[in-house]
Formats: sequence, structure tokens, C-alpha cells
Amino acid sequence: MPKIESDAKGELLCTRVTAVIKEAVLREARSEGLTTSEWLRNLVVKELKERGALQKVYLFPKLESE
Repeated sequence: MPKIESDAKGELLCTRVTAVIKEAVLREARSEGLTTSEWLRNLVVKELKERGALQKVYLFPKLESE
């Protein structure tokens, strides 16, 4: 399988939330077939793009052969 040059998701971002918010996040993530990490990451990326803090068009990483 080809290797992909990209930014690895190696950084951790933690926050505390109420039980009600946690349950809402779990419910929404499950309903979309995502993990809570995937769901929250998508939400953060969407918000950052709307604010102009991230580029709106995703550029696919270059593939390199093994």
C-alpha cells in the first residue's frame, strides 16, 4: 500500500464537559457512525474553516510508492 505524506494526528487536545454534553456528543457520533474523536475533529475543522483559520479546500497528500 502506498505511503501518504501528511500531517500525522499526533497531537492531543483535551477538554472537560458536563455529562449532558458528553452524552449528546456520544449520541450524535453514534448516529453518524463515527467515533467521538472523529465527530469532534470534524466539528472543530468545520468551525475553523468557517472562521477562515483553515483552508476550505482540502489538498490530497502526495502518494509515494513503497
